[in-house]
Amino acid sequence: MINYYHGTCTSGITQLEARSLLHNTGEKVVYLTDNIPYALLYLWDEEHNGCSSKHVTGWTKNDTAYYEEQFPDQLKYFYQGVSGYLYCISDSADIKAVENRANMFYCTMDATVAKTIYIPDVYEELLKYEAEGKFVVLRYNEQSAERQNELIDFMAKGIINAKFYAGNEQKQAFMKKYFPKSWEKAEMLK
Repeated sequence: MINYYHGTCTSGITQLEARSLLHNTGEKVVYLTDNIPYALLYLWDEEHNGCSSKHVTGWTKNDTAYYEEQFPDQLKYFYQGVSGYLYCISDSADIKAVENRANMFYCTMDATVAKTIYIPDVYEELLKYEAEGKFVVLRYNEQSAERQNELIDFMAKGIINAKFYAGNEQKQAFMKKYFPKSWEKAEMLK
């Protein structure tokens, strides 16, 4: 029985390798979720989005995946036209829940793929889950002006804390492209 999912744009995986660092530890793990829409958010296409580091603004609550846009049409920009794979993992005693993170799990050993599901367009797939009520999008343009300003300020603080991504031209270009208001605000505040 399939119980867990791992989303990626990488094809042909038969074994998920424990490569990620477990939060607040140095232990290498494979991250998994039992929530398909949440797993879909990790089908991040570096070439499509112009950045290798994922910018996933999602979480789960009461078994529903949520996504908050931090700029207009963020979900569409990041996922429309992106294809990828959900790698399905059977339950195992090696899989543990991530502390204080709903619907997130990890395995310290490599995990064998039981089934692969190809996703031709992540955005379209997420919209299907939204229509079913299993995925909630907090769209930037539907937020109050106050919330929009909070999001701009939040991202500006992140840019400042990251020292404007000095030495990481790819991330700098990504942030300037998708978060121009936040970048501008960060420059005013520095």
